[in-house]
Amino acid sequence: MEKSELDKLLELASMEDLKSFVGNYAKTHQQFGEDMTRFLVKKYLNKKKGASDSLSRLEYAFMDTMNVGDRWHRYDVTDWKNVVKVGSEVLKDARRLLEMGNAQAALQIATRMFELGREEDLNYVDEMDEYAISELFEDYGKLMVDALADKNILQSDKDRTISLLRMTVKSNLHQYDYIDINKLLREALAASQSNETILNMIDEMMRETTRESELEEYVRKKAELLVKMNRLQDANETIKKYLYLPGIRKDEIQRLIDAGELKAALSLAEDGNKSDSGRRTVWLEIEYDIYDKMGDRQNQQNVCRELFISERGSMKNYNRLKKLVPKEEWSDFLQELLTQTNMNAWLYESIEADIYVAEHDGERLFRILMREDHHTLGLYDNYAQKVNKEHAPEILTEYVTMLKDYASRNMGAKHYTLIRQSMNAMQKITGGKESAHQLAEFFRETYSRRPSFMAEISKF
Repeated sequence: MEKSELDKLLELASMEDLKSFVGNYAKTHQQFGEDMTRFLVKKYLNKKKGASDSLSRLEYAFMDTMNVGDRWHRYDVTDWKNVVKVGSEVLKDARRLLEMGNAQAALQIATRMFELGREEDLNYVDEMDEYAISELFEDYGKLMVDALADKNILQSDKDRTISLLRMTVKSNLHQYDYIDINKLLREALAASQSNETILNMIDEMMRETTRESELEEYVRKKAELLVKMNRLQDANETIKKYLYLPGIRKDEIQRLIDAGELKAALSLAEDGNKSDSGRRTVWLEIEYDIYDKMGDRQNQQNVCRELFISERGSMKNYNRLKKLVPKEEWSDFLQELLTQTNMNAWLYESIEADIYVAEHDGERLFRILMREDHHTLGLYDNYAQKVNKEHAPEILTEYVTMLKDYASRNMGAKHYTLIRQSMNAMQKITGGKESAHQLAEFFRETYSRRPSFMAEISKF
């Protein structure tokens, strides 16, 4: 049968065109408008049926798989790109349901998303999809909290949702940091439970968690809630009980500092230093800041000295000490400090060398560069040119020896580039250009069959 002109036009029309026409027609034709409203209310605002289509779409999306692996080991895994695509579409529908007053359907959709997600192992997620998955579950979490806040949600549904989130804490969604379930759980509790119920649940979660950071957050939330309930003594006792947690101790120290109780804050920091030696530098830094607020320069100096030694040297504390120690005492103080400190040296960096550069002490810089623990090309490249000129011949001799040894043990473009860079650095030392030229001649004679090497040193 031949298509009518209307049939042909309908094939061209978009969904937006049809929605616009139907909406305008309903406004001018009362009976049609009422019939359409009844139909849509029955389908979308029915407390039991409003979410059925969306739930089915989510479930089918999680059933859709893709094949990963190699020719010997292949696996069918969840197609997360499709889950994100379908999940985003369903989320928009759920938001519209919530706006129209069907919070029950919106909550059903949100909880189903988390039920499906918490069963996934997430071991084969493409790195490119990780952010999108995280964002999707964050948005569904917000939907869940907003739906829970609706007055029409039954308490039994609220309790089931809380129970689901508590189980999800142990899932890979939380363990792999796709979403902070504990944060979502606290928000869901606040939206759906009485203060007393929340307190009991926080106590349960505090007993169950094995993460120090999570326990600290639970303690904070419990104390905040107790203050909100005007149970100030209980809040203070909670904080006191958990002062062994570094985060809680730091919070309390900051509270005391803000209140101007510097001596009490200092006492807490000192106790932390004694009982928590693994975080010694953390507590010393806090002590330093408190002494600064007190204007106690001598104790600042003492603490800073401890920090310098504990950290095996640091330019930050060297600079602090230089401002705190009187100029006439500085030279002796520094040498004693360096003697007491087990300094570190790496391939390219030495705090001790940095200090002698800052002190313009080329003589002592030369002495440490001649030590075996400072015999690396990276250290010589960075510091040798700053040694006093009278020591140039000795430095160049060491430089040449190290470069010859390096070339004898290493082949390949990246090694030849490193040798060329070191020879460039060597040229900045008095007499270095001639030494670099002679070394290049040695390399050309010894390694003539290494064309890449010859190209790198061609300009010397």
